[in-house]
Amino acid sequence: MITRSLKHITLFLIVFIWVVPFIALVTTSLRDELASKTSGFWQAYTPTELGQRFSTHDKGVEPFLVMEGNIFDRLNNNRDDYAVSGEITSVFFKGRIPDPENPGKTKLLRRLVPPGEVMDVRGGDFVFDKEGNFTWTFAEPTAPKPKNLDVFLNQNPVFGTDAYEEVLLENKNVPNALISSFIVTIPATIIPITIAAFAAYAFAWMRFPGRDWLFVIVVSLMVVPTQLAFLPVLTGFSGIASWATSLNSWLTDCDIDGTCQVASKTFASLWITHTAFGLPLAIYLLRNYIVGLPRELLESARIDGANHLQIFTKLIVPLSVPALASFSIFQFLWVWNDLIVALYIGPADGADLVFPIRLQKQLGTFQDQLHLLNASAVISMIIPVIVFLSMQRYFIRGLLAGSVKGG
Repeated sequence: MITRSLKHITLFLIVFIWVVPFIALVTTSLRDELASKTSGFWQAYTPTELGQRFSTHDKGVEPFLVMEGNIFDRLNNNRDDYAVSGEITSVFFKGRIPDPENPGKTKLLRRLVPPGEVMDVRGGDFVFDKEGNFTWTFAEPTAPKPKNLDVFLNQNPVFGTDAYEEVLLENKNVPNALISSFIVTIPATIIPITIAAFAAYAFAWMRFPGRDWLFVIVVSLMVVPTQLAFLPVLTGFSGIASWATSLNSWLTDCDIDGTCQVASKTFASLWITHTAFGLPLAIYLLRNYIVGLPRELLESARIDGANHLQIFTKLIVPLSVPALASFSIFQFLWVWNDLIVALYIGPADGADLVFPIRLQKQLGTFQDQLHLLNASAVISMIIPVIVFLSMQRYFIRGLLAGSVKGG
């Protein structure tokens, strides 16, 4: 009983730790800039005390004795989204009044005026209620200048999509980064899974000298730190780029317009690097899955005259869909969220930056605009979530089979 309760508590904590930050990201991304700066995301679902500034009227008003209006209408006058609503708590009054201690002089007064209390605004009596309705009364027809007043209110929860529209439509960096991430992630997932499937079949069912030792070497590559491989990888790509630049200069007239230089950091370099880093795990998982398939099935295919390629394409691949899907999820999520490999191996051109790098750069660009930064973060999470949910039925089955079976 205690063990079961402990498991439930642990599971709840894990879910809580993962779900709360996601809710915080989504909530903040749907709030306006002022609300995201002045209050926590947990306050977004209840009325929040905020300060706003409104103008009593527009310029060019005709002389009047009594002006009636509504504070919320004035606050929402130039708003397309995030309409302000709620209950007025006070208005901040700042003005000069006669000084009773010094006849003939005035003193500056600052105080919060509650609803229902009359205050002197530009020589007229200004009074408001909790619903935001106000009345401005003068002794004779007057056309006063607009007065800006600071109002404090319990603002009702309000959400909008302005942050997403800004980062997706008004800023080209985020759409370009999404396209670049797709360009990198899709080939970097398909290439290693294809190569690993062929290699796993060879390790599982083909006999050749040194097969077991070669498999041990491949598996041991999983323990090589990614950072340790950066120097030789970068040196290799730089050497290839230098050789390609020399060849380009020799075969073409690129010296005339200065286009001989071949970049060492490209999408292709990311495909190769992610393929190399992902192959050991892919081969290990797929080999352990394939070796557990019924031997009788493969022997029957051989008796019927099928060769290795036919067995692989018509039997192994259809039966290995759970394992292939499991690794595809791993590889896609790893490449999509990768920052360090893309930072050192990927293109440095601003138009070709992948999404994790673009998001990292936005920490400086949007450091005072938390709602925009969170909107970009939510966008970066949507695609992996869709991929996982669409393939999750294969995930557990393929992962467990690839982990516990062997031969």
